[in-house]
This record gives sequence, C-alpha cells and structure tokens, in this order.
Amino acid sequence: MRREKNIGIDAHAIGLKQGGNETYAIGLLKGLLSIKHPCFNYIVFISENINIPDFLLDNEHFSIVSISRRAYLRFLRDISIKTYTEKLDVLHTQYHLPLISHCPGIITLHDVSFLRFPEFFPKEIYWRLRISLLYSVRKARKIITVSEFSKKEIIKFYRIEDEKVEVIYNGVSETFGTIDIEKNKGVLKKYGITKPYILSVSNLQPRKNLSRLIKAFVSLVKNNERFPYNLVIVGKKLWLYNEIFDEIRNSNFKERIVLTDYVSEQDLVCLYNFAEAFVYPSLYEGFGLPVLEAMACGCPVITSNISSLPEIAGNACFLVDPYDVEMIAKAINNVVTNFDLRMKLKAEGIKQAQKFSWKKTAESTAKIYEKVL
Repeated sequence: MRREKNIGIDAHAIGLKQGGNETYAIGLLKGLLSIKHPCFNYIVFISENINIPDFLLDNEHFSIVSISRRAYLRFLRDISIKTYTEKLDVLHTQYHLPLISHCPGIITLHDVSFLRFPEFFPKEIYWRLRISLLYSVRKARKIITVSEFSKKEIIKFYRIEDEKVEVIYNGVSETFGTIDIEKNKGVLKKYGITKPYILSVSNLQPRKNLSRLIKAFVSLVKNNERFPYNLVIVGKKLWLYNEIFDEIRNSNFKERIVLTDYVSEQDLVCLYNFAEAFVYPSLYEGFGLPVLEAMACGCPVITSNISSLPEIAGNACFLVDPYDVEMIAKAINNVVTNFDLRMKLKAEGIKQAQKFSWKKTAESTAKIYEKVL
C-alpha cells in the first residue's frame, strides 16, 4: 500500500439506541483506535444531529461525516455520494451497501434471523431485508459475521462460497466488569427495582422468547410462595411485542415484573452486577452480546442451547431448551438456590468473557480491509 487508504465506516447507529448495532459500531471504532493501523484513515459516517462520542472527536485517525437518519436517503444518496467525495478505498457497513459506490464494499451481517423466522418480523421489514440484503450479499467483496453458526446460516440461505464469509467475534466493552455494589445502589431506585431479582436484557420482539421467560417466572412464583425474586427486563419496544405485555397482564404478578425500557451502558453494568442470575432464552442469535456482558460482570448466565449461544457461552453458562418453559423455570430455581453452582458460573463466566475483546475484533477486521485492498 503506497499511500494511506481511506476506510469508510457506516456508524449511523451510534446515538440512536439501536442495541447490538450501536454496540458493534462503538466497539469496532474503539478497537480500531487502539490498534492505530499505520496506513488507514477512517471516514466515520454519523447520523445528523447526534451527540458525537468523545473518543471520535479531535482524533487524527477519524474524520466525522454527517449523513441522514433516514435509511433510503442514507444509502441512495448520502453514502453513495460520500464514496466519491471522500475518495474511499473501502466502505464497511452493517447489513446494507449503497446501490452506487466508488469503492469495494464489506458488510457485517450479524445474522439472518428474518430468513429463519420470517413470522417474527413485520411484513414490511421482512421484505425490505429480503430484497436489500440479497443485493448487498452479492455485491459485497467480503462478508464479516460474528459466529461460526451465523456463517453456516449465511452460506446456506444465500448459497455463496465459504471463502467470502469471515468469522470475527464481537468483543465486550471494558466498562462491563465487577463493581463496588455499595456505591451504585441508587441505580435500582432510579428504575424502581427491588432486590433480589432475575435479569434479562433484549429488545422486545418475538425472537427473544420473553413470553416463555415470563411464563417460567410466573410458574416459580405460583408454586413457591417463598420465592422472593422479581423479574427485570431491560430493552426498548421493537415490534410484535403485544404478546409479552399480555403475558404480564394476565399473570396476576405484574407488580413482580419490571420493564425498564432502554438503559445506559453505565446503568446496565450495575443491573448485571446486582442481579442474582441473567436469563437469555433467545430462539435465534448471531452472537448474543448480552450473554457476554453478563459473564464479564460476574452474573451467572442461563441461556439457550441453540443457534450461536453455546458457541459464545462455552462451558460457562447453564444451557436450556428455550422452547421448554419448565426447563427454564428449573434452571432459574437451580441457579438462585444453589450457591456453589452460582459461584461456579460466575467464575467461569468471567474467564470466558476475557476471551473476547474489541481490540481482537478490530485487528481481524483490519486484516479484512487489507485483503480487499
């Protein structure tokens, strides 16, 4: 590489409270900053009227370019034009590439859940993803995905060659870890949470299987009047979430279930640390970032034995069949009542989480940029 190369990175999700997409964008950029590749300049596309994170400001490695929040303007106009005006050598986006661009494209495709479970998506979103992703998968020079499971799914559904898809695991922010609980008790009061509690973190949508988690929790409360735990669900409404609220409303225990909506990363660290157990019974994940975050905070994790989750969990989590409400309930009861099991899951979880970092993610991603160039 004779001259410095301009790498365009679509980070429009930052500041929009978009869950995993936002976490990935921030984590990757921080990782790229930490490795300081000598030949790369990063042109970072940020949604207009967003408070830009401090680590991106006044940084010689990053140039910030504002783009529209509207998806059709972002990809049909703004990013297409910027590939020319910013003289990009490579463009890296999540999921979608613009129809017209000046340079080769790389996409990070976290999962293809909409193809595996179309019934879990509104029809408009399903068809938009189906059409736009087919184009982006074909056009992309390389596809990055976040687990071996996701790679197999992408190859299966899109019938593309193995060599085109690269697995690069997500990292976990250094913010997630054990904390001084006594200094952070105010966070519980802020969200109206009473200890002890069981925690789950995910956007409210059918794929996350929260209805079965609520059923499992309610059965524990019904069958044991001394069961002292509450259930806390962190995450904003996404789509098709009425069943979740119906389940709570019909349970007769709605006062024991707290829905916090979106919470900041700093507060989320506290909620993981205060929880007796973290339960993530998702039906389909490309990675499952909350599992990694919970493990890093020393919170015992119960998660699904399907999709990518066993791959990320290793031997550090209690695995369950997410379709089996009774099994989920038994797992929760086992973890909260068995001190030795809880301590084992805590220790193994911290150890497992240490295998993942955004620096590793960035190093592997930079190698993909080099390959494409």
